Amino acid sequence: MRRVAAALAILFVDLAGRSVMDKVLALTGDPSRVAVWAQLQSVVELVCAVSAAGVLAGLTVLVAQAASPSEERRLLRAALGLALLVSGALAMIVIAFSPLASVALGQSGISALPIALAAATGVLCVMPATLSAWWLGKSRQPAMLWLALLGAGVVAIVAGAAMLDATIESLMIVQFATLLVGNALVWRYLRRVAGLHWASAGQLPEPAQTAMVPGSDMAGRAEAQSGRTTRLRPLVRFIPVGLTIGVMSPASMLLMRAGLGESLSWHEVGHFQALWRLGDWVTALASGMLSLVFLPRLSASWGSNRFPLELRRSAWAVLVPAAGLLALLFMAQARLLAFLYDARFVVSGAAAAWFLAGSWVRVVSWVFLYGLFAAHRTRTIMLGEFLSLPLFAVLLWLGREGMTLERAAMLYGVTYLVYALVNALGLALPCTGVVAARGRTTG
Repeated sequence: MRRVAAALAILFVDLAGRSVMDKVLALTGDPSRVAVWAQLQSVVELVCAVSAAGVLAGLTVLVAQAASPSEERRLLRAALGLALLVSGALAMIVIAFSPLASVALGQSGISALPIALAAATGVLCVMPATLSAWWLGKSRQPAMLWLALLGAGVVAIVAGAAMLDATIESLMIVQFATLLVGNALVWRYLRRVAGLHWASAGQLPEPAQTAMVPGSDMAGRAEAQSGRTTRLRPLVRFIPVGLTIGVMSPASMLLMRAGLGESLSWHEVGHFQALWRLGDWVTALASGMLSLVFLPRLSASWGSNRFPLELRRSAWAVLVPAAGLLALLFMAQARLLAFLYDARFVVSGAAAAWFLAGSWVRVVSWVFLYGLFAAHRTRTIMLGEFLSLPLFAVLLWLGREGMTLERAAMLYGVTYLVYALVNALGLALPCTGVVAARGRTTG
């Protein structure tokens, strides 16, 4: 119960921080200012998510299945090095092409500098995310709350700068500088707890027994290298997943907003972003519960007869409350949007209904998605990712003539219906055979 309470607190802190930031942006500007900030945060997520959705998700799964604390620390070291390598490489690519990205994002008015700053900020998000993933694999949700509070402090400082009418470029500088200080604090903790240092980040320690093996130094180094490769291989398998989800999802959000901005207006994009943020109060809570509470359980039970039970338990625990909460949001959406933003943020009842219904279907798809992560079904995850936000962006582009917020919300629901079906099928086919086989073995 303590872990569940901590997970809910983590999610609430994150959502409250995002909502406070949006509120300040709305009060100090207009809906387009909210939309532009959301675009830049998608660039931050683009760089960080290639690691968080891949290597770091693998870290959580593998730590939950690790046999000893020493193995957990070795996995942490390997995951941090791989995550920084992957996100750092993507950040350099984004920075190099930031002038082209500024043009591609349409009429938002975002220049190359804040895009480059957002990419660098994404790299700074990797280290806290690594520690969080490691703690999650160890089911230490209460400890993760401290990281959430650290993140809330960053948001509070940036929001304070926004209240002083700082420009978007200045806000990105403040966010980068504040996260840099936060990384120093996280690094000090990692050095103390896991014995990490920069020279060995990304490397697995050589086994102590290697020095005791008779023979040449070359043989010892070869054995140590073999051990490192063996431990890195499971994490490396998750890199393509991170590249697929981490790139496709934020990039699709960028293109989705840019497309709506061209077919409608950036004020309308701000309204759609507000509706998205309203739904986040349920979808992010559901995703967080699946990640923080049920992913370790699903990972630990994979391959046994308990896995289907844990999957059903996660579905009941998340889908029923989500349906009720989304219904409440629909009934109060006008008042809630005015509260979270201001009276200028108005959407029709039809748009709200389609979007919130689609949000529930999205949660359904995530139940199966986390089952796929626990089952190491990386190829299926990668295939299905093309049928989530990327499909939504394509549908918006194909239907751009006569586009309305109502149509965009309807296409959102259709997209996640397809995604949920693909994830369910992808999990059911391999899962049935493995669990049945294990059941025959264990009796």
